[in-house]
Formats: sequence, structure tokens, C-alpha cells
Amino acid sequence: MGAVSQSLLHHYIERLASDHFEDQQAAAIQLLELGTQAVEPVIHALQHSNPQVRYMAAWILGELDDPRAIDPLLKALSDLDTRVQNWSARALGELGDHRAVPTLMQMLRHSQMETRRCAILALTWLRATEALPILQTALRDPMAAVRTAAIEAIDKLDAYDYAPALHPSLRDADSWVRAAAAHALGHLRDETAIPLLMEAMKDPANWVRFQAAWALGEMRVEDSITGLDVLLMEDNANVRRAAAEALGKIGTDRAVDSLVTALKDRDDNVLQTIDEALHRLGYSIEAEGEDNKTEPL
Repeated sequence: MGAVSQSLLHHYIERLASDHFEDQQAAAIQLLELGTQAVEPVIHALQHSNPQVRYMAAWILGELDDPRAIDPLLKALSDLDTRVQNWSARALGELGDHRAVPTLMQMLRHSQMETRRCAILALTWLRATEALPILQTALRDPMAAVRTAAIEAIDKLDAYDYAPALHPSLRDADSWVRAAAAHALGHLRDETAIPLLMEAMKDPANWVRFQAAWALGEMRVEDSITGLDVLLMEDNANVRRAAAEALGKIGTDRAVDSLVTALKDRDDNVLQTIDEALHRLGYSIEAEGEDNKTEPL
């Protein structure tokens, strides 16, 4: 793309202040398409009088992925507008510069929930393992979205030593927190959480039961087969599918028997999961009339 005039760049920047979402997005897209030509003008827009322009500029700089934006974005973390702080944090996470880590860790004490959540996202993208102690503290944040983000950060940072800190989250008042904890404990292979995960298979929330089944399957927990059998008979098809997948990973003769019994399921997605699980275990399904039968491959 040829050189673009400064007046046109200024026009795009000013359109970021539009009250119309479509105009804002169109201007942002045009600036993104200009690539490196837009970096300096957008950096300058971080000091615009309109906070909407400033936070849009922070978002655009994260997408442009140019190291020239790092120092200006670090300064923008102290902007008076929390939206600018939030998008600057996310942009620094995308740019991958660890100089942002100390300030992002301080932001976990911010009064605004979304700012704390964005700081955790950025720390996760930066692979900032030095933030793990404060992320553990965030597991007790008053806002469920922050607690969930902290769990997901510990999970994605492969912080195996911090897995036991997630145990109380399996009994959190918020179902999304409980589900995130179940998934993380499965991914981190925390065998000390097995009794809690087996209890979580009885959780009233579908997504928690789904993740508990997934986690127990990841750890190949044979003692969970009875609970997984119960999940294979419940109403929610996604939970049945998770139970079937887990049984396929466990792979014992008893797990195979459970999968064969579940072949009467009438949900196509569940049947496909059962078919795939049995196939991995060395069995094929043959349909005969209304019945499905298995035989070794």
C-alpha cells in the first residue's frame, strides 16, 4: 500500500470518537489495514482528549503488534479512564513484553473488576509465572469473573504446584468458577482432587458435571466409572457425551461395557462420541435393525 497522507490518518483517528459503532469499527479497520504507517499516529492518539479514542487506540496497537507501542502503552496503564487501562493491559499482553508484568500485578488490586480481569488475561498471555502468588490470591476475589480468570491463568501457566489451591473453587457459589476449576484440575492432573471431582459429577450445573467427567477421563480414574454410568443416563446430551468420552479414555473392560450399554442413546452426537471411543479401544459398531452391536476390529 502506498503512503497515506497525515490528514487522512488524522481523519481516521477522529472517526474513532464517533457515537456510531459502525463508524468506529470502519475507522479502526482502515487503520489496521495501513499497518506500520498507522503506528505513530495511533500512538499519539493515546493522548487524545476523548477517552474513547484512547482506548480504541490501545486496542489497535495491540493488533498492530509493533514494538514501538510498548513504552506508550506502559504509560497508558496509568490513564484516568479504566477502559484505556484495560485495553492497554490487553495490548501489552498481546505484544509480549515482560516490562509490563510489575504494573499488571499491581492492577490486580484495582477497584474495577474488569481491570483486574484484563490484568490477569495479560499476565497469562505473557506467561508471567512470577505472578502466580498474586493469582492465587485472586482466587478469593469478590467477583466471579475474576476468580474464573485466575483459575484459567493457573491452568494455562501449567502451574502444577498451585493445583491444590483450586480445590475450594470446586465448591464456589458460581457454577462457571466450579466448571473452570474442574477443567484446570483435570489438565493439571491433580490426583488429590479426585474425590472432589467425583463429587462434582453430581453438581446441579450441567457444565460442571461435563468438566468433572472430562477431568476424570483425563486422569483415567477407574473408580469414577460408576459415576460416569449415571451421567450416561441423564437428560443433558453434552454431559452424556463427556461421560462417554471419559469412559473411552479409561478404557477398561468395565468402561467398554458401559459404552456398549449406552449404544441405545438416540442423540447422534453422543452416539458418534461412543463410536469414536470404542474405535480407539479396538471395537467397531455394526448396526442391525434397531440395535447396535460391537465387535473387535
